[in-house]
Amino acid sequence: MLSNEVLNILSTDSKRGHEDTIHDVQFNWFGDMMATCSSDHMVKIWKKKEEEGWVMVKELPHLHIAPVWRMSWAHPDYGVLLATCSMDSRAIIWRMANDDVTEWTNKVLMDSVTPVIDVKFAPRTWSSADMNPGKPDTLLLATCCDKAVFFYMVEPYPHLNDTDGNRLSQYTIEESAGNISCLAWNSLSDFAQLILAVGFSGDKGLSRIDLYTFEDSPGSNSDQVCSKSKTRIMSLPLKSKLQHMAFRPNNGSRRNVLAVATEYKLLVYKFYCEDEVAPESDGVEEYKDTVRQVDWDIFGTQILTLFSNGTLKTFSWKFKPRTQWLGRELVTQKELFQCGMGF
Repeated sequence: MLSNEVLNILSTDSKRGHEDTIHDVQFNWFGDMMATCSSDHMVKIWKKKEEEGWVMVKELPHLHIAPVWRMSWAHPDYGVLLATCSMDSRAIIWRMANDDVTEWTNKVLMDSVTPVIDVKFAPRTWSSADMNPGKPDTLLLATCCDKAVFFYMVEPYPHLNDTDGNRLSQYTIEESAGNISCLAWNSLSDFAQLILAVGFSGDKGLSRIDLYTFEDSPGSNSDQVCSKSKTRIMSLPLKSKLQHMAFRPNNGSRRNVLAVATEYKLLVYKFYCEDEVAPESDGVEEYKDTVRQVDWDIFGTQILTLFSNGTLKTFSWKFKPRTQWLGRELVTQKELFQCGMGF
């Protein structure tokens, strides 16, 4: 839940805040650092301090020349890594240098010729060193434009170097398949298999989610493209336009749970990788306003949704008196507009 303090510093009329609409807010692994991005082309880093609260500690170099849409933090075992994507057809990897929050190195990725609309680091477990004995530990980054998904290898060195951001492969969809709108990696446990969900938004009949599994680490041979180890296991057709999606944190279960926000309804899909049958789905709630973003709490028991009218709402799983998802508002549209938030 966003505190009033966080909402106030993100307001567009704040001297420390952005000058235009804020598109994404991401907290790091420990929750003591926050990144924000905006239509003002800027990415700002905030640090939680005991006495002062949230303080803006760094305005990253102005390398994006168009609105910045989404961001992703990497697992802290790889250092402080942040990826951003923008309408300028660029994705950028930022790394904090020398444990100094005011010093950041960067690597600009320019493979796309159209706006980059999502960026996601893979979970740590997939790129553990024991999968590649004697080889550097690597991290995978996925980005997407409307017709392609790109995979990049990021080396775990203190500074970004020439090998960081080497593209491993490109997955291109057919022109008639709709436009890619979002990506989501599942979180891993000892029993789960890595899954990448690729969401497609289009007219009636074109919205769907394709789920891919990866059998081998892409770092096992950097000369081989990642597509050789990628397998599409299922496709989830959607009746209305896809807006956003997020996997539930995995707490040791082999079952994957995916929250999907469509134009008119919030859905929850439950499935196993080895199943050939269609996944189970729960229709949580139909709504009038479009959901902009959906996410889970750390325990995987609540779904947080952000609506286009500025309302924040959470859905909790309840077993009694009957199995259902119960929703309640956390922040209303009026409360958000009072602190100057823009959407």
